[in-house]
Amino acid sequence: MSATDKQDSRAVDPSEPSAPPELFVLCDERGPILYAPLGNLMARANAPAVAAALAYARDPSTVEEMSGDERAVVEALGERGFFKHRSYPRHAVGFQPVQVTLFPTNNCNLRCSYCYAFGGEGGGNGEPLTRMDLCVAQRAIDLIARNAKARADRGEPIRNFLVSIHGNGEPFCAYDLIQQIVWYGQDVSEELGVPAVFNAATNGVLSEEQLDFVVANFNSVNVSFDGLPEFQDANRPMAGGRGSFERVDHTMRRLSEAHVGFGIRTTVTAAMVDRMSDIVAFVAERYPGLEQLHLEPVWECGRCVTSSNVMPSSEAFVRRYLEALEVAQEMGVRLVFSGARQDMLVDTFCKVSSGSFTVTPTGDVTACYEVSYRSDPRSERFFFGRFDHDLGDFVFDQEKLDALSELNVHNIRFCDDCFCRWHCAGDCAAKVLDGIPLERHHGSVRCQISRALTLNQIQRKLDWRPTDG
Repeated sequence: MSATDKQDSRAVDPSEPSAPPELFVLCDERGPILYAPLGNLMARANAPAVAAALAYARDPSTVEEMSGDERAVVEALGERGFFKHRSYPRHAVGFQPVQVTLFPTNNCNLRCSYCYAFGGEGGGNGEPLTRMDLCVAQRAIDLIARNAKARADRGEPIRNFLVSIHGNGEPFCAYDLIQQIVWYGQDVSEELGVPAVFNAATNGVLSEEQLDFVVANFNSVNVSFDGLPEFQDANRPMAGGRGSFERVDHTMRRLSEAHVGFGIRTTVTAAMVDRMSDIVAFVAERYPGLEQLHLEPVWECGRCVTSSNVMPSSEAFVRRYLEALEVAQEMGVRLVFSGARQDMLVDTFCKVSSGSFTVTPTGDVTACYEVSYRSDPRSERFFFGRFDHDLGDFVFDQEKLDALSELNVHNIRFCDDCFCRWHCAGDCAAKVLDGIPLERHHGSVRCQISRALTLNQIQRKLDWRPTDG
C-alpha cells in the first residue's frame, strides 16, 4: 500500500483511551516502513516484523504466542519507544493574541492572473477599494502589545509582539499608512518595554524610498515572485499590462545586499510545473540572501477561474518538486510546500483555530488571510470580530471563536487513518472546507501532494548517513 493512498494501515484506534501511539505502515520501493508520528519514530521492516509490531500494538498479550524472532522485533521496537504512550497535540485555547496581521489596503499595482482576492478590483464582488483607518491599526497594536506584556509578566515565554503587514491587495500601495503603523508600533514597544517585530508580505514592486524604509524597519519580508522572468511578466503584470520582473528583481537584489531576511513565494501553474528546477536554480544564484523558496500549486479560485491558469496534476507537482529539491539542496536553498512538514506535530494547519488575528482594510477581523471580504460566503465562518468606531475598540464574537477552535484535525474524521494527520492537520480550512460543514471534509488533491512529499521526508531521514569527517 502506498503512502499516497487514502487508506493507510494503522495499528490502533486513537479513540481508545489506553491506545498506544498511532502506528502506521507505509510502503515504498524498498518495502514496508513502520511510522509512529507522535514519537517521530520510523523504521524499515520486513513483512513478518510489521505483522508482529501491529499485533503487539493492538494487544500486548499476543507476545506470549510469538516466536523468538518476533519477540526480538517487538522488544527492539519497544526499546526505541514505538509502543510508548504519548499525548496528541492540542492547540492553545483562548484568545489573547500577541501578533496581528494588518491589511492596509485592497488596492494593488499588479493584476496577477490567479489572484485569490482580485487585488485592486474589490475582491471581484464589487466592493470598493479601501484603506484601513490608522486608529484601527493602532488599537490592534495596543491589544497585542498589552497581551504580550501581560503574558510575559505571568512568566510565559513571550519575547515580543509581532506586526505583520499583508493584504488582499499590495500593502505598500498605502505606504504612508504603513509608515505610521510602524512608527506607532515602535513607540508602543518603547513605552511598554516589549520588543516589536515587523514582517511584511509584498509583490515586490517598491520604490527606492519604500525599500529604504523596509531595510531600516522590517525584520523579514516575503516576496511573491514566479521565479523566472517569463513567468513573472506573464502571470504577474503591472496594472497597466507591463511586465513586473525588473521591478521585483531590483527589490530582491536590494534585500540581499542589505542582508534583510527574505523568502520567495512562487505559485506554480500547470504551465510552470516542468520548470520548477529551473526556478530554484535561478533564484538561488541570483539572490544570495534568499532564506527559503515556497512552491505552492495554484488553487483555482479568484481570477484563476477566468484566466488560462490551471493547477498542475498532483503527480506532476510531486515529481518536479522532488527534482527541484535536489537542486535546492545542492545550492543551499530551503524548499517548502505548506502541507509537507514532517518535523512538526500540530493539530491545526495554521492559526485559524488558535487565535489568528487578521484585520482587513474595512476593520473586520478574520481568522484566514484568504477570506477578507464580507461578500465572501466563507466570511460567515471566518469573520469573528470588527472594529467598532463608536467604542473606539474591537469587539469579538465568542461563539464564532469557539466554533473556529473546533476546526482542528481531532474533529476531521477523514484524516483519522492518515499518517500525515499531525503534520498537515487537515490542510487549509478555507480551501478544503469552502463553506461546507466540518464533517463533510473529504480532503483535496493537495492531500496526495502532502502524503507523497511527507513520505519523502521520512525516507530521507531513514536513509540519511553521516558523512565522513
